[in-house]
Amino acid sequence: MRLAIADPPYPPLFRERFDLAGGGSRVTARSRATRWYGEGPRSKTDAPRADVHPEAAKWDDLSAHRELLLHLVENFDGWAIATTPDGLGAYHPLPMNAQIMAWERPTAMPGGGRLIERWEPVIVYIPVERRTRAGMRVSNVLVANAPSARGGRRSFVGAKPAEWTRWVLDALGYDPATDELVDLFPGSGAVSAAADGMLSLGGAE
Repeated sequence: MRLAIADPPYPPLFRERFDLAGGGSRVTARSRATRWYGEGPRSKTDAPRADVHPEAAKWDDLSAHRELLLHLVENFDGWAIATTPDGLGAYHPLPMNAQIMAWERPTAMPGGGRLIERWEPVIVYIPVERRTRAGMRVSNVLVANAPSARGGRRSFVGAKPAEWTRWVLDALGYDPATDELVDLFPGSGAVSAAADGMLSLGGAE
């Protein structure tokens, strides 16, 4: 099987603001891609960048995310895309049989809104031959904290813990003996480490 994990810069954050004269509204878009992966404006309190990508700005265009989805459908037997709750719309309509899993982060920090964002979706397309009940059963919810700087591993916005990688690989039925695994957006190196057998693989609780 040919499998892929895609953890691209997330789509921009769109918000409706009611700050025009007479109570009118406007839609604003805040880049996540250039803020965390490019040369966009940043706050002094921002976490470190994962990496600097010269083409980070292209991920502010929703069509880039759609093109990524089509690339995965055409070239891989199974795949996973990490995104945000508000970013799911960039990938719709999803292919039939694609599913959405949820990564819950118990210690996520509150933002500026009323709701505390403690989960991130993962769009998963399981290979046809691996969709039955035979073999390992995997929960569609993972509860795990985002990685910190402890243990010498650099933490950055969007970084995924080792548990996340094992969980996604288990959902895809990854077998290192027979499968080719492609990490389309290497960041922390967690995906390649798992593929090389450096991380123990196990079922999600």
